[in-house]
Amino acid sequence: MKFLVDSMLGKLTRFLRIFGYDTIYANDLINFFNINPVPDELLIDYASKDNRIIITKDFPLYMRYKDKSIFLKGEGIYNYLHQLNKQFGIKFEFSFKQARCSICNSQLERVTNKISIKSDVLKETYNHFNEFYQCSNLQCKKVYWQGSHIEDIQYKLGKTLEFD
Repeated sequence: MKFLVDSMLGKLTRFLRIFGYDTIYANDLINFFNINPVPDELLIDYASKDNRIIITKDFPLYMRYKDKSIFLKGEGIYNYLHQLNKQFGIKFEFSFKQARCSICNSQLERVTNKISIKSDVLKETYNHFNEFYQCSNLQCKKVYWQGSHIEDIQYKLGKTLEFD
């Protein structure tokens, strides 16, 4: 399942990528189309050609691509994830093997030589963690590790989804 997330949902884009879903953010297409903001018709065309589901809070956009989109209601990231879970049966289980870069959507690769990322993370992080992953995109190369933020996300998400 692949997504195209509308520009007002940047945090949702990052969360979907963290959970391993191939997710294009509408603002990432500004350079692709060389227009800001990217008009709805170009988003629909892109989603259609790339077989992506549009996620939006823009009702007119949703209505124009109703068969392959979801209109999110309310506010809050965990509310949005709950709606995606209910609508598509999406599971939100974190694994570095499936996670994508939260910045650019590229695959992550396990760092085999910890020394190679020493200058890319804080000293405390480098000393405290042994397992790191890095974005495979040579222009990005963001470094990741399983810190407490991942546990916090999973805990809050579990609380949100347990009352179904």
